[in-house]
Amino acid sequence: MKETTTPIRRWPKWLVLMCCSIGIFFILIIANIIVNNIVQNKVREKLRQLSPLAKVSFSSIRSNLFSSSISFNNLKIDYTPDSNHHQHSLYFSTAELNGINLFKVIFHQTLSVNNLKLRNGVIKLDEFLLNEKDTAQKNKFPPIPFRHISISHFELTAINIWMHSDQKKQLSLKGSITIDEIGINDLNKPFTSNNLHFGAFESSLSEINYAIPETYHTLQIKNLTIDSKKGIVQIDSLKTIPLFSKHTFFRKSKNQPILVESTISNITMLKMNVMKLFDGKFIAEKMILNQTDLNIRGEANESKRPSAYLKEIPLEIQIDTFRVNHSSIAYEGPDISIPMPIKDISINHLEIVKTDLSLHSDKINQLKLNGDIVIDKIKMTKTDGPRFSGVTCALHDINSSIPGAYQNIQIKKLIIDSKKEILQIAFLKITPQYDKFELGHKTGHQTDVVEATIPGIEIVKLDVLKLFEKQLIAEKILIKESNIYVFRDRRLPRLLEHQPLPVALLKSLPLGIRVKNVHVNHSTITYEEFPKDGLLTGTLKIEKFQLSISPLINHPVQSDSDHMNMNVEGSLMGSGTLNVSIYLPLNPKTDYYINGVVRDLDITRLNSPAENLGKFHIESGVLNNLAFRFSLNEEKANGTIVGEYHNLVVDKLKGNVKKTAWFPSFMLKHLIIPKNKDKSLDVSKRTGSIDYKCDSTRLFSFNLLKSLIYGIDASFTLGFLLPK
Repeated sequence: MKETTTPIRRWPKWLVLMCCSIGIFFILIIANIIVNNIVQNKVREKLRQLSPLAKVSFSSIRSNLFSSSISFNNLKIDYTPDSNHHQHSLYFSTAELNGINLFKVIFHQTLSVNNLKLRNGVIKLDEFLLNEKDTAQKNKFPPIPFRHISISHFELTAINIWMHSDQKKQLSLKGSITIDEIGINDLNKPFTSNNLHFGAFESSLSEINYAIPETYHTLQIKNLTIDSKKGIVQIDSLKTIPLFSKHTFFRKSKNQPILVESTISNITMLKMNVMKLFDGKFIAEKMILNQTDLNIRGEANESKRPSAYLKEIPLEIQIDTFRVNHSSIAYEGPDISIPMPIKDISINHLEIVKTDLSLHSDKINQLKLNGDIVIDKIKMTKTDGPRFSGVTCALHDINSSIPGAYQNIQIKKLIIDSKKEILQIAFLKITPQYDKFELGHKTGHQTDVVEATIPGIEIVKLDVLKLFEKQLIAEKILIKESNIYVFRDRRLPRLLEHQPLPVALLKSLPLGIRVKNVHVNHSTITYEEFPKDGLLTGTLKIEKFQLSISPLINHPVQSDSDHMNMNVEGSLMGSGTLNVSIYLPLNPKTDYYINGVVRDLDITRLNSPAENLGKFHIESGVLNNLAFRFSLNEEKANGTIVGEYHNLVVDKLKGNVKKTAWFPSFMLKHLIIPKNKDKSLDVSKRTGSIDYKCDSTRLFSFNLLKSLIYGIDASFTLGFLLPK
């Protein structure tokens, strides 16, 4: 029987491939389910290991083997590092990790992720834990199963960060943050630029409230935008608010010497290197502050110390251009010294435009001004004061008061330019704070009440930068036509204090002075005095006053001249001329030398001081010439005067009434004061010797004038009988 065979049926290749594909697909699905279950269980296990310091919960978890991703819904993390149940809490509606490199996770302890996205977050931070300094030292951090982290793209979207304590709960900030190319080399090391780096950073934050540690102040920012790719940081509406009112702040704060209230409309920073902040460096090409309002109040209390938090700031600031527009700065309080909290400051170009400044302290007392200031190449460190290469300023409406002198100073305009080497003052005015009689009673002793109006002062070839080193170095000081008034009430007691001579007074100044020439143009000086016994004041006026000093030095060196020359010109009471030259020795053991002459003076012009201060009346007389030459030191004055006059008639007055005392007047006219002394008279008859014992408690000008009067008295045979 013939055996038959059944032909083998062959499946089409396409069907075989399809079946294989379906099989592989189902195998992968099953494998994916198995692997995902393994991964999810492994993740749950790892998260459970963070307990009890950190408790992690979520409503669901999904993983995908094909996309290497894990996502959580309603992820919540509670971090409780102490036994007092204080905790930080983090919540996100969704958390996605995409592109996870499982090989690196398993074999290299590296969390490598392409994308990490956290959305709709609520972060609650416990104020107690943040202020607890020992938390980090006690290593109260949950163990992290990774040593290295690498994230290509990180998004924190729609987050709200809250700060809470037992008494309050406050929103600290909200917004979104995006960071690219995050890399952490070692989680066990500090986050410096060598250990932490990222490629780009963007954020849009708002409603920022930050309590500055240990300062009792809060920092508030309405909006903060950062774009590291463009190098732009924008801050809108920044405020610094003290925790307590200005009336209770210093009583309730524990270690703060100052209270700060500030508002800045907006701040713009260009080309800022965000990464350098992790190295404690603030680096930017340009920083602009608009509409800054800064009010500072201080309190004199040695127990108050600046916050230790501020002392520990290691920040170094490097800014190419720093500009402050439309600012208002006010300080009121004692002179206090606060250590600079910044490690190092370097600003290439600083502009302060349209600034109002108000200071009220012990040394400055009161100062108000407004204007513009430009400073180049500023350098400042914790140990060294500010140094810079150039300064230009145009200040207006300067108002200040001289501490302890009850005098106000007003300056309409002040210009300083270190490049042009000039300092110019337009319209300087000095006024007393009280009425001229009231001021003396305020001090309780004789004092000079000064009123002065000076249209302009110009300092030429001035080394401006040396001013900040307390040195005035210039070629010339020019003081324009001025009007100076001085009043003294002799009825008040006089302070019997030693009054140094001019050069000694200059040397006592804290400012080193080196000026080639000082010149005062045609000015008017009026001196009014109320006598110790009398009812009316006497006034002496010098008009067309000119003064020059060459050189003006108070700390001479070996190569300097041994003296300064002073020359004075003027007209007494609008009549005649006065010329005086004074030799000012720089050696304290050398005498002063005064050489001068008065010509063509109508002596009747001196009746105001003569009648009200000297109790005599000048009927007539012309002083044709009075030459004098004498030396002077703290102990005595020696020299001579030679006079020439015509038709001099003098009456002695009775007491405080302007009536002629007959007998003393007769003696003056006929025995003591000859009517004429002209060139026809022998010089010896017109010469008086100056041998005057100086009073060291009197000013140099007083002893100089008294020496002249002593010589004039001595020129008359019976001069000792002249009214004093």
